Amino acid sequence: MRALPEAKNEFVPRRPRFVGPNLWLPSSPLSGAPGGLSDYLFAACAHVSAHLRFGAPRFEVKSLKPAQIAIVSLLEDARVERLARAHYPGLARLWAPYHQARADGAKTSPSLFARLARALHDDAYLDDDAWVSKGRQAFLEARANWHDADMCRRIGSALGNDLGQMRVQFDARNYVVEPVYRDDNTGLWHSEQESTEDDEQFEAEGVRRVEAESPTPRQRERKEPRLASAPERQASEHAAAMRLVTTNELPRATLYPEWDYVIQRDRADFCSVFERTPESAGATRVSTRGTHTQTRLSRVALRLADRQPQRVLRLLDGDRVDLPAAVAAVVARASGTLPDPRVYGRVRFRRAPPALLLLLDLSESLNALAPNTGTSLLNLAQSAATLFATSLADVTSDLAIHGFCSNGRHDVGYYRFKDFDDPYDERARARLAGMRAQLSTRLGAALRHAGPALASRKAQRRLLLVVTDGEPSDIDVHDPNYLIFDAKRATLQNQKLGVLSFCIGLDARAGASVARIFGAGRYSLLHQLEHLPQRLAEVCLRLSV
Repeated sequence: MRALPEAKNEFVPRRPRFVGPNLWLPSSPLSGAPGGLSDYLFAACAHVSAHLRFGAPRFEVKSLKPAQIAIVSLLEDARVERLARAHYPGLARLWAPYHQARADGAKTSPSLFARLARALHDDAYLDDDAWVSKGRQAFLEARANWHDADMCRRIGSALGNDLGQMRVQFDARNYVVEPVYRDDNTGLWHSEQESTEDDEQFEAEGVRRVEAESPTPRQRERKEPRLASAPERQASEHAAAMRLVTTNELPRATLYPEWDYVIQRDRADFCSVFERTPESAGATRVSTRGTHTQTRLSRVALRLADRQPQRVLRLLDGDRVDLPAAVAAVVARASGTLPDPRVYGRVRFRRAPPALLLLLDLSESLNALAPNTGTSLLNLAQSAATLFATSLADVTSDLAIHGFCSNGRHDVGYYRFKDFDDPYDERARARLAGMRAQLSTRLGAALRHAGPALASRKAQRRLLLVVTDGEPSDIDVHDPNYLIFDAKRATLQNQKLGVLSFCIGLDARAGASVARIFGAGRYSLLHQLEHLPQRLAEVCLRLSV
């Protein structure tokens, strides 16, 4: 047991810490702690003892984001305390005075985390926030699994995804665990180094350590002053974007404008799109179930490949006479009845297959399970894309499958799973199998990047099929109409390039936004998500013939 060193940042207080058998405690009461130092130390030691008695092996960070790490740690704190209280009921009274969060105020991440911590500790506490209520309900419903620490990881990952969809910012560098008697979570996670006795390599605070160990170049560039004015923030963001374009640590960015409907102007070079190499995985991971769907897509392929002339009869005008119709008209006239004037015909040649680009929205919400299917939206999109490519790749080389996601306007990721003229081989199948859903949906930037690529194809028709699960959103946009109007403008700009856009919406509730972006007759909403491959076949056939 050692004394906790003084914090280097006076504005970020430290919390008790344990790593293995080593325990660090403050030598003076912390701000916000009720009672005296002895009561506080007793509460802190009891909490650490609960971890040592009921805790599991340390968590692996893996792909968890900083906000998810903090939430998983919070749930693990509540789990071990609940198990300890079952053996020592008096601990509930010991820890209760430190839970002082209230169900009001701004809905920031520190406030929501403190409210969730109290909700998991005090069954009588009432909180009307949907996110807090969802966390408490999921935790209590998993009561039978409280001895399994993986429960915390599952629930914490889902709550972290919800926090991102709510666009609640999480400042990992300045995050402090609440309430004050709880440790800083360093002992819950694997790290490359442990604290030394003289504290020369004392780890950074809790979750901040995980963030600091692997900061992305974007996180370093986008750091803004906490109290910067709006013009200063805009100048800082623009300078960061310029640095990102020239940095050697990132792929080269393509800058695009973005339409601001409030000022009715394009913001020049406002979004940065980065082309990133998709991850590869075993192609066997992608399910292509549904022989009926495969048959329909194969028929679409045959229709597109059929270039034979087609005779069209019974027309009011044409370049030749429809002899059977003409004979019937003569007979009708001779019998005194009104003849059918449609006595002409034409020979039509089927048009060449169109250039097709399937653009997939790969935002975090695709990880959700589709109702009544037992599979995720991402798996459905993978299956649909695989069937699409399997059926049409042999018909035309003008077929591409791309995807996108975003993390603010400075980081729009664009992925080419199968590009134009590329064969649909094992490598393409492996890229489709490695498809991941993450982050947000900045649709306008992706449309501006996909449109010119499709417009460059030497085809008579160019079709851009967009598969998305809802209206566009991103972490740096709070006006729900802003990205809708921008995506609408991007669609109109692509139309001037000769690109026809059509959307398949995976969320039937997003009909209003999809209609505003793509226009009447240019979208289709799925009420049964498992029908996505069939709908792709129908749309492709309808737009291609």
